Amino acid sequence: YHIPGGLNAFEEEMCLVPSDYPFVSLLRDSSPYIVNHRHSTIVYHIPGDLISDPKRFNSVMDDIALTWLFGMKIVITVGCRRQIVQRLERLHGSSPADSLMPGVRITTPETLRILEEEAGFCRFEVERLLNRCLRNKGSDCNVVSGCFITAKKFGVIDGVDYQFTGYPTDLQTDKIHRFHSRNDVVLLTPLGFTHDGDALNIHSEALAAFSAAALEASKVVYFSSHPMVLRCIGNSGVERIQMIQRSNVNQILSHYGLHINSQTGFPSWRSPAILGGVSRAESLNYQQQSMLLKMGWATHAIEKGVERAHIIDCDDGSLLDELFTARRGYGTCISNDNYEAPHPDDLNDDLSFSEEGASMVEW
Repeated sequence: YHIPGGLNAFEEEMCLVPSDYPFVSLLRDSSPYIVNHRHSTIVYHIPGDLISDPKRFNSVMDDIALTWLFGMKIVITVGCRRQIVQRLERLHGSSPADSLMPGVRITTPETLRILEEEAGFCRFEVERLLNRCLRNKGSDCNVVSGCFITAKKFGVIDGVDYQFTGYPTDLQTDKIHRFHSRNDVVLLTPLGFTHDGDALNIHSEALAAFSAAALEASKVVYFSSHPMVLRCIGNSGVERIQMIQRSNVNQILSHYGLHINSQTGFPSWRSPAILGGVSRAESLNYQQQSMLLKMGWATHAIEKGVERAHIIDCDDGSLLDELFTARRGYGTCISNDNYEAPHPDDLNDDLSFSEEGASMVEW
């Protein structure tokens, strides 16, 4: 039977009701996260090498703009290490940090001048693209940057003078809260200033952890251009570790000899030598060592009051999958041991690490 201008019986049977669309179930499943994140403060860390990748950079900025639309109060810390290394390579043929493990570097007057220039470039690129993404979504907010950070020199540590490298000691949280009350986004660069007005180089990942703690943020998110996936070797085989508690992360860091100073955030590698005179940390490649550093600073932030830390890929949509779905994220989520999840399926993995448990973690 067919009604002219209408649907016949077969066409009516083939029509989808709203609940059949994936969008409906996805929105329903995401609603606890949207409610939980609304009005919360989140700190994003943008690495310099992401800025050099236009496609992924645009995707990440677009997703950050979407989290702003969901009502999150946003602070962005931007790094520029890749840009600095490229400048030094053009000037000297190689970077002084080429043969070193990742961590805090010595900042000479020449490097500081390059940092000031490249930090300005990276800041402008983030402001430009994020403003465009926000405007495309109908927003009228501003991306604000300024001198919010007071810093202090590391000085001499283990016989090494770090010159113009320092650590943050104070963040002007009142000013940042005022900008957030106007729905603005705040942008921080890896430059801090002493009480005497001297500029210092601050490791941007350490700055993200410090800022998240100072602002009592609910989350700090590290984007990684070389993401690592943790896997645990258990009785049922090799399983991916998507969510892990702070105490378990500390066991892994201790296994590889990474220590983060609780006051300054200075990272040091203290792993004893094993077979062949090589330490456990030195047996890892540069990307794995960098992942450990992110885990160290993320745990440092959680110990100072941040609820959760995420280390995620820069691929299209990875941020939204990580923040607004249960068990679909592609990154590593670190939580405090007593964290209560907003979704019944979003629970910490029941990992039970023995003293040798950290050595059972694969990359």
